[in-house]
Amino acid sequence: MSSPELLDQRILSQLCKQVERRKWATTYLFIGKELERKKALAIAFARALNCSDQPFRVSCACAICKKIEAGNHPDVKWYGADEEANSIKISEVRDFRNWLNLKSFEGKVKVFIFNQAERLTAEAQNALLKSLEEPPPGNVIVFLVPAAKSLFDTIASRATHIKVPSFSSQAIRDLLIQSGASESEAEFLARMSQGDLTRAKEALENKWFLEKNKWIDALLKNPISFLDEFHSASRDEISRVFDFLIEWTRDLLVFRATENYDSLIHLDRSELISSIASKQDFETILELFEELSQIRKSIDDYANQKLVLTQTEVLLEHFYK
Repeated sequence: MSSPELLDQRILSQLCKQVERRKWATTYLFIGKELERKKALAIAFARALNCSDQPFRVSCACAICKKIEAGNHPDVKWYGADEEANSIKISEVRDFRNWLNLKSFEGKVKVFIFNQAERLTAEAQNALLKSLEEPPPGNVIVFLVPAAKSLFDTIASRATHIKVPSFSSQAIRDLLIQSGASESEAEFLARMSQGDLTRAKEALENKWFLEKNKWIDALLKNPISFLDEFHSASRDEISRVFDFLIEWTRDLLVFRATENYDSLIHLDRSELISSIASKQDFETILELFEELSQIRKSIDDYANQKLVLTQTEVLLEHFYK
């Protein structure tokens, strides 16, 4: 079963009440930046619509719920399941339209879930319109999108909008610890990810906690040598370095202004942050933060990489001397 922490219980309760009253909508937009949470809610909703036990319980382990959870129930169809694909093409929409007009095989309601529906091509979205105008009874269509504007207005206006909130830092921290992270690692990744579980899990898999601490130590030992390592790096890697520098400098700035550890991202390096911040005035740290942010923007605008690295070496050497 989906981890309880993935589900927004308040929203699921509202959807379950619609099921109990048999007054659910035909088309939904599940809106929010956290994909894992939207997928978990879509699965739970599909289970609630088809579960043999009512009122529905998340802990239900009936045959129908097990099949839906496992992704092999014939009446629950996923489109855009390949998250590596750049788009959801019209061929998938044609398949959806064929299934839409069939009777359900085992369940009470056929459920169609469009994963990362913002990837639907213009042709695919246009092909959906007629089906959304007058879908046959006994069907529910769910689009998982970051924002309503991700789809054509003609589609979004035909759907009931459900806003799925991001995770709290505490929820992400607990989920990461369940995945094997240490407490300090989970705390850092939860703060760094800003409510994005997918980002936190990717960072955990890539051992970013260990790497970022190596970067901090190398930066403080010799800023020029640290940046020299990236002169032949890709633009994406250099962007990642600057994101790290901005995040680290942001912590120095926050601590210098508040002398409070609660808002730090790199909480595991709080004593080091306190030591560095106490040696600089607020304006000096702010100036560095603004300069780094401007350089980061210039990288997106395809500035000369070696030039911006050389410029940054001068800034950091002056700041950390």
